[in-house]
Amino acid sequence: MIIDALDQTWQAWARLGEELSDEQWARPTRLPSWTVKDVYTHVSPFPSATKAGIEATSPDAPVSHDDAAGLLAFMQRPGGIADQSAELLKESATARSQSAPARELVAQFSTLAPQAIAELREADLERTVHYGGFAVVPAREALRIFVMEGVVHYFDIAAALEREMPGPMAGEALKVTVDLLAETADPVAFIDAATGRTDTAVLPVMR
Repeated sequence: MIIDALDQTWQAWARLGEELSDEQWARPTRLPSWTVKDVYTHVSPFPSATKAGIEATSPDAPVSHDDAAGLLAFMQRPGGIADQSAELLKESATARSQSAPARELVAQFSTLAPQAIAELREADLERTVHYGGFAVVPAREALRIFVMEGVVHYFDIAAALEREMPGPMAGEALKVTVDLLAETADPVAFIDAATGRTDTAVLPVMR
């Protein structure tokens, strides 16, 4: 169940934040010019955004993307939203990282995330929600992206701290992430590459 996968993901982020030393918060990651705290800061708004989305009325607009894979593929087009927003996202995360106390970032996962999860368990996941100000998707599909973001960026920090992977993301959270990334690739090209029938590059499917 997608809610269980999201709960697993955010619980791992809560435990991670509670364990980090000052030196570990400042450690560089495999993302150029991003520290551990920068990455943690980038992911920290997801619980509050989820809670706000649950409590908001559904948008009076048609669905723009039926599933998370279609939305990711749209965002990752050359010169598209991912390219256009990459530097802004980095600057925003860095600025907030420098000003926000670590305890406030961790509280997003230790305090706010459980509230959001509880509300999700009572919510209609087929209702539509805004995504990023440019898309309208079923709530369930937005949550799939939130899980993927949580797993991918957890690995960024785990690599910096030399922690075992997948670690606490093993199981449903990892499966949701792998499935979504595979679905985002061109299906025929992915099958041919996965079965050794072509040398054409299929990955990466996102930056």
